[in-house]
Amino acid sequence: MINYLDRIALSLTVPLVEKDLMINAEQFGMIFGSFFFGYALFNFIGGLATDKFGPTIVLGTAVGMWSLFCGMTALATGFWSMMILRVLFGMAEGPICASANKAINGWFPKKQAATAMGLLSAGSPLGGAVAGPIVGYLALSFGWRPAFVVICVIGLVWMGLWFFFAADNPARSKKVSAEERALVEKLKAEEPADVIDSSGKAHGMGYYLRQPIILVTAFAFFCYNYILFFFLSWFPAYLVQAHGLISNP
Repeated sequence: MINYLDRIALSLTVPLVEKDLMINAEQFGMIFGSFFFGYALFNFIGGLATDKFGPTIVLGTAVGMWSLFCGMTALATGFWSMMILRVLFGMAEGPICASANKAINGWFPKKQAATAMGLLSAGSPLGGAVAGPIVGYLALSFGWRPAFVVICVIGLVWMGLWFFFAADNPARSKKVSAEERALVEKLKAEEPADVIDSSGKAHGMGYYLRQPIILVTAFAFFCYNYILFFFLSWFPAYLVQAHGLISNP
């Protein structure tokens, strides 16, 4: 939820930022797009880092970094500084999907993983829903720059709670009882083995990348994201400018 609150904040403050930094619509399009250069690259890098260091460290660090870059948006002085910050912001958010998925797989048996993933995914629309009133109030009451600082603080508080409570799996957690740990381990032990080929070896990544269902799902996700990020970037700005969602003080 926090990452979507951070993402949509800039869209909601477009008129205020445009006036303050003299950034036009074309430049804002480049700023919105620059986020995804860093985001796309660090989706892969974040996955590699999660496999090496574990989801607790990677996800917590990512939240801390993107919160700082979000807060540093308040220091932007023009087009180039804003675009650089959005690239860095995207880089910091890149690892979230890989690390969150691995955390779920480490804690939940396969029969419950979809439910946990559904709760995680619900944070995306919820973040967008709460962003309007929170960012709108902060921007109108204190200005657009303090709004980003407050959002930064929210993320840093969450990071602290994450590092205090989270662990890669029940075996590494000091806050899970022995009974709960034994139950999760028992359920995971009862899960079917990974799919293997005729030689008795587990399928490699190339096998899955050639499966039609994977390719179709990837294309569907591409279409979903095209629509999603339009509504997360330009649509809030449209509502603000055309319908007065946030009126200039």
